[in-house]
Amino acid sequence: MKNPETHNYSYDLKENLFYAGERRIPAYELEENEIGTCGDCGSTITSLSYHELDDEFVIAGKCVNCGALSANIYDNDWNWVREVAISHFSIPIPADTSDNIDITIPDAREQKNKEVQVSNEVDDLEMLNSIPMKQIETIFSPTEIKAMFARAKGEKCTRQYLYNARKKYQAFEDVFGIKLTI
Repeated sequence: MKNPETHNYSYDLKENLFYAGERRIPAYELEENEIGTCGDCGSTITSLSYHELDDEFVIAGKCVNCGALSANIYDNDWNWVREVAISHFSIPIPADTSDNIDITIPDAREQKNKEVQVSNEVDDLEMLNSIPMKQIETIFSPTEIKAMFARAKGEKCTRQYLYNARKKYQAFEDVFGIKLTI
């Protein structure tokens, strides 16, 4: 992480994986501690997982109120270096390069894919709930938001509103770095 501006940080909530660009960094600890205060709403941020990246340590955290995710970066001596907002998703992205660390056991991959398909509705709702509402309201209209949440819950929604929302998914990803798949 010598040049942090070049990294696109993200976090897989389901697998507790931290991504720095295309690199998958598995957690070495899943301890839950208070690690700071949310800059968005002022509530407590609790740790989700701890990661070692090159010559630094990363603690991924989530606000207990608004769900905003952040990464606190520390040097080798555990001196605080910076805090970075991170995007999140619930379905693991496939490993393309040999530099990535894949912690999925090959025999379990097929079963895991089945579980992901069955639980997509839960994952979509969990993902939506973890995105700060201010971010969602910045791009989507109230009717589009209602349709997205209804769809994520598996409830009936107005198709046209969901269609309009889906046309804005790329803009949402461009602005906030969060890919929606609802």
